[in-house]
Amino acid sequence: MRKWEKLMIPLLGVVLVVFVAVPLAYGVSPADSDVLYSTYLDWLQGKPVGLASVSVQIDRSLEDMVVVVVDYSEGEPKILYVGTSTAPLVKVARIPVGTYTEREVVDGEAKEVLKTRFRENKLLVIVSAKGYWGARFVEFSPEKPLSKLEVRVPLKEEGSGVTSYSGGRVSASVVSLGTKIVDNIKLFKLHSVPGVTQKVIIDENDKMAIDSFSQAGNAWSEEVDPNGWERSGSVNVPFGYAPDNLGASNGEMKVVYGRVRYRLDRYYVCGYLLCRPIYELVPEEIVGFSKIETLSDPGKIPSGLIKEAHLKTAGESFRVFFHDLSDDGGVYLSTPSLSFCIGEGVNVCFTGSVDSYRKSEGAASRIAFQIIINNWRGSRLYYAKYSSRGNYYEVPLEWGS
Repeated sequence: MRKWEKLMIPLLGVVLVVFVAVPLAYGVSPADSDVLYSTYLDWLQGKPVGLASVSVQIDRSLEDMVVVVVDYSEGEPKILYVGTSTAPLVKVARIPVGTYTEREVVDGEAKEVLKTRFRENKLLVIVSAKGYWGARFVEFSPEKPLSKLEVRVPLKEEGSGVTSYSGGRVSASVVSLGTKIVDNIKLFKLHSVPGVTQKVIIDENDKMAIDSFSQAGNAWSEEVDPNGWERSGSVNVPFGYAPDNLGASNGEMKVVYGRVRYRLDRYYVCGYLLCRPIYELVPEEIVGFSKIETLSDPGKIPSGLIKEAHLKTAGESFRVFFHDLSDDGGVYLSTPSLSFCIGEGVNVCFTGSVDSYRKSEGAASRIAFQIIINNWRGSRLYYAKYSSRGNYYEVPLEWGS
């Protein structure tokens, strides 16, 4: 036996442990052996792959149910799974995008440990059944070869007349219907006091979370109710443009609105008995800023917030970061009464409100504020992280002696 053949035998054993024995230990069904084998083959070719075990949580028993898992990590939708299981196993990309250090206790001693940061994956989970449907986005960083995801999909009751009869085969397909740049979605608010400038700092990998929407269509026509959209979760959206001079000064308060590119996809989901079209509106990129409202800042920190002080001796510039874990339960800014249409060949319109969220996960998605003191008006400048349920992204300021 040649040397490389001897090395391959133990190597294959390690791979089988990682991609077969480990998933089985986590409760992965042997029925998913095709996914495990496909992942194993990709691994042998050096492809950055991993697995995601998706636990779909629904609040009722459903008849003729179909679960669809779609990958939006590359922008274009890629259907990973179609079937009747509420615990599908799917193959995902596990792409390293850099490193970071984290303090850990190793052998009883606190040490800085170098770790790999992976590109965030975006999955859309669709549930379609007789009389009900639902959709929900989930985003995660594949830190481990096997990611365990619990996705709660809220179900919407749907009346008759929206479905058609299938040919007895479970299936799903997707067609992209175009994109649309939507103006005037609120992104963040800047504060200032006399003598101070506050700027937003947007680095290369920073993102804001913005609502996605879905709607069950009518199988007998291409009409979609402009007011019938349901929120399907927030999606981390990258910035395609971030000017260096965006700031508020000398007692101004600025509300910054963005231009967000949305894409429209139409899914056709079939169970053994029925088929249903489902439309999905997905924010892809913040392509720029559309307008800025300039107001007067009260120059006071609201009561109940924890004040932090920056002393005159500490310098004339500092940054305020948000590293708290995100909480999708609260809205950062809400943009009411938006109306727009998308469609190539069809005209699908939306009317409603779009919410933005702060999502800061570790050092990622970490939009910060730069505070520049041009003229001191006291011995200290107070600031606070304006937070409501962990979701606000404001830094109010106040002079103090």
